[in-house]
Amino acid sequence: MNISKKFLASAALLLGIVTAIQIGNAVVVQQIKNTAQQRSDIAIDTIKAALEAENTLRSEIILLKDIVLFERNQSEIEKFQNKFLDSLNRLAVFMPDDPDIALIRRRHLFLKNIANQLIKKRRNEFSIVESQQYFLAINSFNRDIDFMLTNVIERAYKQKQLMKSELDNLYKFQAIITIEVIGAIIILFTITFILVWQPIIKSLEELQIGTAEIAAGNLDYRLNILTGDEVEKLAEAFNYMAIKLTDSRHTLLKNDELTKINQRSQLEINERKQAETALKEALQQLKSTQAQLIQTEKMSSLGQLVAGIAHEINNPVNFISGNISYTSEYAHELLELIGLYIEELPNPSHKIQDKIEEIDLKFILEDFPKVINSMQIGSNRIREIVLSLRTFSRLDEAEMKSVDIHEGIDSTLLILQNRLKAKTEHPEIQIIKNYGNLPLVQCYPGQLNQVFMNIINNAIDAIESDNNQQLLEEIQNHSSQITIQTQLSDTNQLQIRIADNGQGISENIKSKLFDPFFTTKPIGKGTGLGLSISYDIIVNKHSGLLKCESEIGKGTEFLIEIPLYQ
Repeated sequence: MNISKKFLASAALLLGIVTAIQIGNAVVVQQIKNTAQQRSDIAIDTIKAALEAENTLRSEIILLKDIVLFERNQSEIEKFQNKFLDSLNRLAVFMPDDPDIALIRRRHLFLKNIANQLIKKRRNEFSIVESQQYFLAINSFNRDIDFMLTNVIERAYKQKQLMKSELDNLYKFQAIITIEVIGAIIILFTITFILVWQPIIKSLEELQIGTAEIAAGNLDYRLNILTGDEVEKLAEAFNYMAIKLTDSRHTLLKNDELTKINQRSQLEINERKQAETALKEALQQLKSTQAQLIQTEKMSSLGQLVAGIAHEINNPVNFISGNISYTSEYAHELLELIGLYIEELPNPSHKIQDKIEEIDLKFILEDFPKVINSMQIGSNRIREIVLSLRTFSRLDEAEMKSVDIHEGIDSTLLILQNRLKAKTEHPEIQIIKNYGNLPLVQCYPGQLNQVFMNIINNAIDAIESDNNQQLLEEIQNHSSQITIQTQLSDTNQLQIRIADNGQGISENIKSKLFDPFFTTKPIGKGTGLGLSISYDIIVNKHSGLLKCESEIGKGTEFLIEIPLYQ
């Protein structure tokens, strides 16, 4: 007999015995359980009916007292009387032998008679003595009925507890039967194991020993298993395998040296590939570092140049600005003197009169103060430009310090003013400032100005590229705008949002924006390092956040977020 037949026979025997015991147990227990459950349900229904009768009686008593004291309400009292009788009829069905139900019915009949008497009389026909007598009679019948209903409920509760006790005993009996079934299963399994499975396990152990011998290199080991089932066939296959392994050993010994040579060659190839990969990564990192150093050096040189120009312009501007006030004062005095001459000498000589007409003295008297004022405004404008150039360069602020962020943004906008104003090829780009009330921010001012320059420059490029693809009428109907918003978050984080109303960028491009050397601009227009360096400045040097939010047709917005204090 093979293993499967042995297994099926033993399993069928074991399953048949267990199934017979369980079916018998289940049938008996279920019958008892159904009977007990029916009795328990009847007890619960009895309690519900008694409680409903009790509540209906209370409502009926209250309404009877209201009839004595107020107006009669025949429909309401009849409704409660019928509802009480319905509850009492259900009680009679559930508890047909209970003696109190008939007594309750007779007591309630008296109450019904009292109600009929009260309905026939008017409220003003009751005397105080009659009202008291009616109240005493109603209360007396109420107490009797309520007392008997309480007895019925108590008997129903006792019956329910009795059913619960019987169910508990039933569950205990079922548990005992279950334990006996488990014991029978254990005994049957033990017999099956000794008679059927132990010989198979012993054969498998011998097979395991033979496998270990083969694995240890003893290819001459053979099995001697005679069970007449699949294990015996497996032992025969094992012995055949051992013979084949002995033959294969000689072939493997011949090919072993060639295998070792191939392994060494493959190892050398892998090492060379790893070295090439590492070299490529190092070269890429070197190029990125070199480009960042070049860009940093360019910005440093630009800062030095701007600072030098600002310094050189500042000296003559200070001289001019300082002397314009004196010039204005002198000019006013001379103009007053000329006015006095005109008043005192209204009829000058022909030579003076010709000179007055030649130089248009009246126009000079009106225009000269305006020229002086324009010179003053121009001087102040030059001083503001010089101050913005010095603010943007910030060569003296290489260390971290607390600064006004708005000054840095305004100085950057002043540097880019030439790109923002209207030209023949495109209209003016409007700057909308929504500055919040910010305290001084701890940062690297020069590096932060470099970030502002890169992002605003990119926004201008995006708007110009969009305008180049549109007609003049479309450009005029859709004004070009860059919005700059600053605010302080609830977590003391400075937030700067720089948004343009260009065409926006796609998700594919947005995912690569901060990669070194990635650019969408034509060759010679961009290096692809501006946003990469800006990301390094914000994230690594200021422990902040730089991200881009854009949607095609709705523009692009860059969010800069840095801590208020580093």
